[in-house]
Formats: sequence, C-alpha cells, structure tokens
Amino acid sequence: MTKHKTTWKTATAFTVGLTWMASAQSSTENTSEELEAMVITGSAYAEPLKDAPVRTELIERELIQSTASRDLAQAIQYTPGVRVDSTCSNCNPQSIQMLGLPQSYIAILADGLPTFSGLAGVYGIEQIPSGLIERVEVVKGGGSSLYGPGAVAGVINLIPREPERTGGSIEVTGAAMEGRQVGGTVNPGTFGVYDWVSPDQKTSVTVFGSYDMMQAVDLNADGFTDVSERELTSGGLRATWKPQSETKLTFDYFASDEGRRGGEAGAAFSGPPNLAAIAEEIFSFRQVATLKWEQELTDAWSMQHAYAFSGTRRDSYYGGTAALGSPDPTSEFFDPTWTPQRGFGDTSSDLHFVDSLLFFEPSESHRFTYGLQYRHEQLIDAQDAVGRFLDETYTNLGVLFQHRWKFHEIYTAEYGARADFHSEISDPVFSPRANLMIQAADNLRIRNSVSWGFRAPEVFNEDLHIANVGGELSAIQNDPGLREESSITLSVAPEWQINDQWRLEVNAFHTWLSDTFALVSNDNPATDVIEFLKENGGNSQIAGVELNLGYRPSDTWRVEFSWTQQHAQFDENQLVLGDDTLSDPLDNPIFSNRYLRTPESLGLLRFFYTGEWFDAFIGAKITGPMDVPHIVSDASGDLVGNRLVETPWFFNLDVGISRDIDMGDAQTLTLTAGIKNLLDAYQDDLERGAFRDATYVYGPAFPRTYHVGARWSF
Repeated sequence: MTKHKTTWKTATAFTVGLTWMASAQSSTENTSEELEAMVITGSAYAEPLKDAPVRTELIERELIQSTASRDLAQAIQYTPGVRVDSTCSNCNPQSIQMLGLPQSYIAILADGLPTFSGLAGVYGIEQIPSGLIERVEVVKGGGSSLYGPGAVAGVINLIPREPERTGGSIEVTGAAMEGRQVGGTVNPGTFGVYDWVSPDQKTSVTVFGSYDMMQAVDLNADGFTDVSERELTSGGLRATWKPQSETKLTFDYFASDEGRRGGEAGAAFSGPPNLAAIAEEIFSFRQVATLKWEQELTDAWSMQHAYAFSGTRRDSYYGGTAALGSPDPTSEFFDPTWTPQRGFGDTSSDLHFVDSLLFFEPSESHRFTYGLQYRHEQLIDAQDAVGRFLDETYTNLGVLFQHRWKFHEIYTAEYGARADFHSEISDPVFSPRANLMIQAADNLRIRNSVSWGFRAPEVFNEDLHIANVGGELSAIQNDPGLREESSITLSVAPEWQINDQWRLEVNAFHTWLSDTFALVSNDNPATDVIEFLKENGGNSQIAGVELNLGYRPSDTWRVEFSWTQQHAQFDENQLVLGDDTLSDPLDNPIFSNRYLRTPESLGLLRFFYTGEWFDAFIGAKITGPMDVPHIVSDASGDLVGNRLVETPWFFNLDVGISRDIDMGDAQTLTLTAGIKNLLDAYQDDLERGAFRDATYVYGPAFPRTYHVGARWSF
C-alpha cells in the first residue's frame, strides 16, 4: 500500500503545483486543435472537448490516415497508455489493454451503442476497417453513468462519418512482411465509400465496401506459421434523415466475413485442417444493425431512443493430427478412434441492446439525463475437442441518472448513478459515479473522477479462444460459483496549456478490484485437454500515472510524447501454472501476485510534419517488461516444465509519408508509403514445431512491414 499512497501524494502535489503556476501567469486563450474538437461519449451530447468534465481522448481521422491503419486494432495502438496484445501464434487474435486491464473490462461502442458481444471481441477489433471511422473517442475509467457492466477500464467509441456533400473515395493498398511467406508476398487491400447528400441537406446515404488480405508468415523457418493468413470482406451502409431541424433518424448496417488459417505451413496449409500436424482455421461472419431516433421536444426537453443488434457466427477448427490423432495407420499419431468431425466447432452469439435516454436542460447551468438500457445476449458454443458445450443467456436492465451542474464559474460537476439488474447476480448492483472539472485558469483544467463498477460472471472473449500447447489443446472454463467482480476507480487529470506551443497533461489513476476474476491452472490429467479455470482470485489493484507532453511550434510540424507507468497486482499470490499438489514433478507450480501480460511501462512518441510537397509521420512505441507464462515441451511433446518469463523491452518505430495531388474539380489523389516496425523489433525466442506453446507470444504483433497506397477522393 505504501507505493500506491506515494503515487497519490505525488499526483496531488503535482496538481496543486500546476494550479499555482497557472494562476501566477497571465491568462492565454487555448488555441490547441485538440481542445477545439467536439466530443460526445462522456455525456451523450456534442460539446467542445475543453468543456467536457469527463476526460476524453481523441484519435482523429488525420492520425488514422497518417499511420496507414487498416483497421481499429492498428489505429487504437497510437493512443497514450493503450496497448494491443497478441495472444496466439496460430490464429493471432488481438485485444486491447487500457489502464492496465484487458479488453473484457472495456466497452467498445459504435456511435454510442454496444455492438461487441463476448464472441465478437475475439477477432472483432481487426474486422472493423479504418475507413468507416471518422474519429475514435476514448474515455478511460468508468466516470460516466451511461455505461454499465464491461466499462470498468473505460469506453472506446467509434464515431461514424457524417458527410456534408455528395462524393466518395477509393483506396488501394499493398503491404509485404519480413519472413518466409506461406502464400503470396503482397497483402492487398481496397476500401471504397460513396456519400450521397440531398440538396436540402436533410437526407444522406453512405455505402461502403472493403477487402483486406494478409498472407501467412513463418518467421523462424520451422514449418509453422507465426502470422496467420486472413481474408476479410466487409460492407454496409449508413442513412440519416432529418425531416425537420428537431428530428434525426439514423440507420446503420455493417457485415463482415473473415477467414483465417494458421499452423503447419507447406503443402498441408492448403489442405484440410484436420490432416495438418497443427492447424487453426476460423470462419467468422458478423452483422450489426442499429437504429437511432433523436428528437428535440421543447427548448428544454429532448430524447434519444436506439436499438442495436449484433449477430456473430463462427465455424472453427482447432487441433491437427499432433493434437487430435491421425487416420493414417503409418503416422506416429495414428488413432483408430479418429473421426473427420473431431476438432470442429460452432459458436454463435446474438446481442440485442435497447437504449432510451431523456434529457432535461432547464438552464445553461443544469442538464439532467434519465435512462433505461436493456441488454440481451445469447451465446451457444459447441467445441467437442475440449469438451465445452455452452448455451448461455445473459440479460441486464440498467436504470441511470446523471446531472451536469455548473455551480460556479470555475467548477463543473457531472455526477450520477445507475442500478443494474443482471440475470447472473441475485441482487441489483448500484454504481455511483462523479466527475468534477476545475477551470483553475483559462489555460488549466483539472478533471477528477470517482466511479464504482462491476463485471458480471459471464463468458468473455478470452474464454472463447482455444490454443495448442505441447500438442494438447488448452481451454478456459468458468468456475460454477463465479461471483461478480466489483471495482472502484479514482483519477486526477490536470491539463495545462503552458503557452501557444507547449501543452502538458497528467492522468493519475488507481483502481481497486474485489473478487477479481483470475485465471488459474486446473488441469485434469485424465483428459487430453489442458484446463484453466476462471475463478474469484481475491482483491487486486492497479495504480499508475500517465504523462502527455505536446509541442507545436508552428502549423508545419508538431511532436507529442506520452509515458505511462503502472503497477497491477493481486493482494495475494495466485497459482499461474502447474499443479500445486506436486503430484507431477515436471508440472511444477508457479505462483505470482502480478498481473500477467501487463507491462508496467508504456511510451509513445508521435511526430507530424505537414509540408508543401509531402506530409510525414513518425511513431515510436516503447513497451516495458511483463510476465508471460510459458509451458515448455520437448521435441516429442512431453512436458519439460513451467516457467514465468520476464520479457525484454521493445522499441517499435513506424514511419510514413504521403502526398496530396490536386486533380481539380474537387478531386484529390493521395499517395502513401511507409514502413511499420522499421527496426523489426520482434520476439526472438518464438516457439518451434508442432508441440510449441502457441500462447507464448509477446511484443509487436507483426514483423517489419512495407506498405504503399493510393486514395482517390472525389
């Protein structure tokens, strides 16, 4: 506790010091572009970022294009304090970490509506083309009462494009990775969008489509892929209708179809997955539809009603002859009980969400929000290879209240509470939340937040993934007695516009978790599956400080630096790997009180240059050491032992340039080129062979990658 108390004493002293320094100098009007931006996520209505009491960070369209990000996973990693983690060398699922917590603690929204079910979260952040996103709003922590279970670490809200004129764009990209290519050498991608806006600006329709291909790569020449093959096709439309100035109707539809394959390379890669030594093959189809009605009733009253549906279907194969046996009598893995169906599985989830909000603004000083939210999710999962059969239905009714009160020229409070009635919890969960913004000076704002939250005992995205370890499949199951997890999060975030060129922001945060969900080894030697159990592991806490410093001497270039230092640990040691009964000396137990796969240090440097002839971007990401479990097997698949490995530091450098060519008649041709992971910072101890531990991966998700692109806007 001493370390965490010191963190808060330091943060408090720093905040007081900033207040004194800002008051001592003359007031200057804030001209930062970021503070002039509009945000909506924290309070459900558009307002300037500088006026929002709920701390919000932005990923603008400019950054998405500058970084040549092809999907949400690539775009979100340029946010301070946010990390994208890859957890399997066969199928390479990626997930987001924020405030030291994994993706299952984060609510991912589309236009303010939750459309990510537990199943959609497994590969979903890689299935959203960046061309659909106008900007991303990131709220760290659970300060807003608008969001219920799953928003403990915060909210990532994808704001769609709002066209103002008829036009569109077509983009073609190509990329190539280092390493031995299993398929072709080029990863092609295309994205097209067309906007139609009526002459009276009352109606708009946007249609879009994309195709993205990534070839499989074998990086250590062992005959097994380290980057999976992926082929994604997606498309949809967005329509808005404003029959009058007080009314807006919006309809969105999105569909994606993805196939991915990893495992044994060579000739086996193009054959049936159940005849390869090791293979993972997944076909995912996802569709999302939302309908939103926004209505101003009077000068003081307005309302918003919305419905969202998300349906995900996944056909999968996990295994191979080394794990599940072979029908070939001459094979060393011959199994006379082998059947063609072994290893195949089907998973589906349907998520329905109804949102009803009523707003009352009697004056400029007060704004009240009342709401009802209902969520219904059904998950069906049949994975015979690991003995997992689920048919779960989760419902949650949330009742919320929130009040914005500007009670003084320099003080703005936004506080409220919600009560959630969840089907897996016997009693309603009450979650109060409060934010206080102090406008200490024209150039200094201090945002303070406290929030209570919870996670219900559901099946989350990481539970629905299966991996191969030492020729055996590993899977996660929930403890039948799993209880809800409760949280309290505090944050203090001063933001100081030092002058027209320099800007400093600090965010000190501390989260306490009770009955923390913990993954423990629970292997049954009588089965051919390595079982892990999710249970309540006691209390834990995450504390940290995020520092952001920006320098913009001119409109030509700017540089932004951020550093996050955090510490996440359980109050008591947890069994991470192995058998604590010591019945098998090779299956040695490993205990730790630290959060796994969670680095304590994260750094980010972003450099932007806007010139007459070209624009340039440089992004540098620093990832500190973290603990990663490693199950070690020999060449025949026999267990050697368990280890807890501290990973090295990683320094990842991305560079890119672009040039806009004016073609007249409101047409522009944009050419781009760059290199991601320029220094090829990649894990240097990759597992080898059919009996590798596929979960022993860390560091950047991809090796050095060259990319080019062309976009025609009209």
